[in-house]
Amino acid sequence: MSKRKLKSLSTALALTAILATGAVLSGCSGNNGAGGNNQQPAATGQTEQQTDEGQATETEKRGQISVTIYDRGQISPDEGTYGNNRWTKWVNENGPVDVDYVPIPRAGSDQKIPVLFASGSAPDLVLEYSAVMRNQLWAQKQLMPLDDIIENYSTNYKKLLEQFPQLKQVSAMPDGKTYQIGLVNKPTALTVMVIRKDWLDKLGLKVPETIDEFYETAYAFAHQDPDGNKKDDTYGFNMNQHTIIDKMFGSELFIIENGELVRQFDRIKPAAEVKKKLFENGVVDKDFLTDKTGQKAQQDFANGKTGIFVDTVVNVKKNYEILKKNAPNVEIIPILLPETSYGKYSPDFGSPIDVVGVVNANAKNPQAVMQYIDFMIETSTVEHFLNGEEGVHYTKGADGAPEVIDREKNAKEMDYNADYRMFMSKYAIKEYQKDGVSLSSKDPFDQEWIKISRQMDEMYIDPSRPVPGYTHFKIRPNLEKDINATVDGGWTQWHDTIMKAVVSNGDLDQAVKEIKDAWYNTGGQKAEDWHKKWYQENKDKWVFMEDLYKMKFD
Repeated sequence: MSKRKLKSLSTALALTAILATGAVLSGCSGNNGAGGNNQQPAATGQTEQQTDEGQATETEKRGQISVTIYDRGQISPDEGTYGNNRWTKWVNENGPVDVDYVPIPRAGSDQKIPVLFASGSAPDLVLEYSAVMRNQLWAQKQLMPLDDIIENYSTNYKKLLEQFPQLKQVSAMPDGKTYQIGLVNKPTALTVMVIRKDWLDKLGLKVPETIDEFYETAYAFAHQDPDGNKKDDTYGFNMNQHTIIDKMFGSELFIIENGELVRQFDRIKPAAEVKKKLFENGVVDKDFLTDKTGQKAQQDFANGKTGIFVDTVVNVKKNYEILKKNAPNVEIIPILLPETSYGKYSPDFGSPIDVVGVVNANAKNPQAVMQYIDFMIETSTVEHFLNGEEGVHYTKGADGAPEVIDREKNAKEMDYNADYRMFMSKYAIKEYQKDGVSLSSKDPFDQEWIKISRQMDEMYIDPSRPVPGYTHFKIRPNLEKDINATVDGGWTQWHDTIMKAVVSNGDLDQAVKEIKDAWYNTGGQKAEDWHKKWYQENKDKWVFMEDLYKMKFD
């Protein structure tokens, strides 16, 4: 090409560039330019807010955050992974922010999460049940205080704290600031005790109301052939749940007594005497100590070999259904814990408040974190995660209740979503089912179970028969690491020592002495002093057991 032609081309290109620049500048001048125009800016993936005067304010990008999710290894491969599946996609398609879910092995979360924080790669929102871990992260200054963030950026969660100040109380750390995210649910029975009513009727017995009657009934179930097979093969009680007997005596590590929070030892022996009597007189399975997971006890109940059975609601329901299929005339009823010389108590119920999450101090967009939290606790979001997609997982019945289309399909596609709704409050969600059973079900077993389950709630959530202890185990105060180790070790040593004495015909007085000695040799006095001081400083501010019974959910 000649130099002249090259020069002409360069001139043309330069002129084109100048004209293009002028066009851009003209377009950017908007209505404020001399002779401005009405051109709209090109789409950029941003939204532009307008003030009341119609003037544009600063643009906001769609937020991006990262959130932990427990990986329990229970998701079907064709559903995806815990980081990418139908539920994570739904959140990103329907929610206000882009969410990157970071799977954390459930069995190793206590190791994995601290490593992520130490390396500076922890997600923005960390969902973790362990109060010990959350407290350690706070002590290391790894957590973000949330009071201002909630006040400035939240709507739904802020309303939740206003309606239930108890949640705000237990979400605070020792410096008085809010660092934790929690939830509110209606309390329901958790651990329950049921009895074979058909065995009671056959042997002419009544429901036991005292600890002596409890033993006598259990003894009869073990030795009077209640199943009529002329074999000595039944048990009166599943001893793998031996700590329920401690509940009967109101025996906990720390109790409120004479206006103080104290470590108690006096109730250990009376409860142990009942355990020993049950064991030595052949009322319980002699090999109960080897049943670490409780599977053997569940099988015995499901096979019709246990008269008084204690377990979680879920396990009782599951195994009663098996028992009922094999023996349709079997009947169980829930019973209260028998009265002892120390009073009347109840087993653990599901706490109406719980704390499960914290925000990384290095989170770059705390506003987006609160937007995500608000979205996830919206009633419509909670219902979607509970019921699934209409037409895919359920249809609406005549009363508007969701009716499952295919139970097996739902089990595969929905059961693994529980941890995504870890901090979802369900107290305001209309109840269409009980323990996974549709309230509109016509199935005879379902109808029977709904009645039993409602009785359990009524019986066990009763302030006149409180759960032993000063507060619910879910909301105990955060302890220093060494004190927490003392408390955990004290509980384990207490029960291990007693059960060793029970199965070896040991001296119970000596066992209690060993428990005391071990307690004080491992920092017990420091733990007692801490709890006494904490109680005096917080007795008007914390949420204690009696406060939980007073919560209103209307």
